[in-house]
Amino acid sequence: MKSTVLARRYAKALFSIALEKKILDAVGKELTAFAKVIQETPQLRYFFRSPEAGKEGKRRLIENSFQDRFSALFINFIFVLLEKGRQNNLSEIAEEFNRLLDKHHNRVHAKTVSAVALSKKEISKITATLEGRYNATFEIENYVDPKILGGLILRIDGQVIDGSVRTQLQKMRLEMLTESNS
Repeated sequence: MKSTVLARRYAKALFSIALEKKILDAVGKELTAFAKVIQETPQLRYFFRSPEAGKEGKRRLIENSFQDRFSALFINFIFVLLEKGRQNNLSEIAEEFNRLLDKHHNRVHAKTVSAVALSKKEISKITATLEGRYNATFEIENYVDPKILGGLILRIDGQVIDGSVRTQLQKMRLEMLTESNS
């Protein structure tokens, strides 16, 4: 079975229980924080993923190190992952869960690329425009790439809107070459 399908199933299960218990956002934060700790701590990541430690050793580590920091629901979810041998899918499960959480809150993540860093005012203006157009809440990350020369490239859910000066110049060049060859 493909790991993405598995991750989606586990994420949906956790999501529905957290929604039912009205602790959706808290569980989302816990899942993200736990996945980050595992990812950023090489020894813990190795221990968590290694078959050498065994399920019981991992369970004890979770109980001793994390039980007082996370909800019972989340700890039980981690125990289920350990029992089923799915702990290696944790980061994918976290991504899927966050995707479901974003959809639930009608939140969209977008990325902008500009030749220079955008000011907070410019980002706010872009956010307001997008929120009005898509009827959703937007969270925008701005990246700087001087190679685009000017303008803006916007990425929303896999869709790219390229209004960069570089692309416009490339299009003009292509049109001129096409006309001159006619």
